[in-house]
Amino acid sequence: MTLGATSIRLLPVTVVLAVACGPAGQKSPPAKAGATDLDAAATDSDDDGVADEPNVPFTMLGGSPRHLNRAQVPGPRSAPVVEARFRTGARVFASPVVGPDGTIYIGSIDGTFNALRRDGGLRWSYICGEPVFSTAAVSESGVVYAGCDDDTLIAFATDGTLRWTYRMEHDVDSAPVIGEDGVLYVGGDGLHAVSPGGKRRWKAFLGRHVNASPSIRSDGLIAVGSHDHRMYAFEPDGTAAWAFAAGGPIQGSAAVLDDDGLVFGSDDGHVYRLAAKGGLRWKLDTGGPVLGGVAVAADGKRVFVGSMSGAVLAIDAKRGAQLWRTETGGPVRSTPVLGTEGRLYVGSRDHHLYALGAEDGEVVWRIDLGAEIDSTPALVSGRRVTVGTDDGSVVVLGEAR
Repeated sequence: MTLGATSIRLLPVTVVLAVACGPAGQKSPPAKAGATDLDAAATDSDDDGVADEPNVPFTMLGGSPRHLNRAQVPGPRSAPVVEARFRTGARVFASPVVGPDGTIYIGSIDGTFNALRRDGGLRWSYICGEPVFSTAAVSESGVVYAGCDDDTLIAFATDGTLRWTYRMEHDVDSAPVIGEDGVLYVGGDGLHAVSPGGKRRWKAFLGRHVNASPSIRSDGLIAVGSHDHRMYAFEPDGTAAWAFAAGGPIQGSAAVLDDDGLVFGSDDGHVYRLAAKGGLRWKLDTGGPVLGGVAVAADGKRVFVGSMSGAVLAIDAKRGAQLWRTETGGPVRSTPVLGTEGRLYVGSRDHHLYALGAEDGEVVWRIDLGAEIDSTPALVSGRRVTVGTDDGSVVVLGEAR
């Protein structure tokens, strides 16, 4: 545990040349020549006929703009069975999200974005043409948002009708997050604030590529990590508030605690907790890069992370002390998800999906899905769970009857 780092204050306007860098294992194209921040998306007028109305968040990466990775339903109590398996043409890195009607939305590196029925059958599919690393966000008003590596953020109606596309200058592999006023925040060639009608509110360059999903605090600050090793915080109008320098790129989303402090992991192998103003409270070495997000217990006293060392860890949220550590048989990029009955669900590159006791880390069950799992699982009503795998599958599992 270390307490010596400090936060970095930023001037209100920071402009830095963006450098391309996608998720680990992704080969990104070079930045386009002549890229500029002054393009057709820079206006907030909705002359395309799409109403600029607030969209109340329903579901997104981490379950909410705070990215707490707490589900609203319980998961399987005992080792589940595969109920359905939908095959895409390539690795499924993105995480499934479940809409209000139970539709499962998920992208694939084969360049498709798919809407699946509860039984795993295909409702509709959109061909992006480039890999889809981005996890979708779905609003209660019936809009589905996802990024694609063809440099676009895309908005769909729930029947698959294309509403609009918003273009950046590089891959959109960040998961969009929806604010209370319907504004979307998403990474790519910097941090973008996008109106519900698909127009740019503002954009901030963050030194290098941003594939982390932004988080939104209760005071409205937007926090996001960058490949330039920094965690940034911005006011809702785009004014830079502060930045904190970690020891490596930040690829996972930050969890926002009740006091508006942040907990996040870094490629340097550490988990960090920052105070609300950006100062370091503690950091803990996990033994390997932390590439996913953070789950937070309902009482806020413990946080849970996966490490590429192969372990899942529970950490005291106040002191930064390790409470337990459970080893899997392979690196863990998947983010643990906490169900309502005190079990964590997480995938490993050892091909297994795990259920762990949140109190002690004991393995409740594990199931071999036949391929590495980088996707974060989503819990579905009826004690079911769905997750993507690196053989191109989207798997739906339920309790044995």
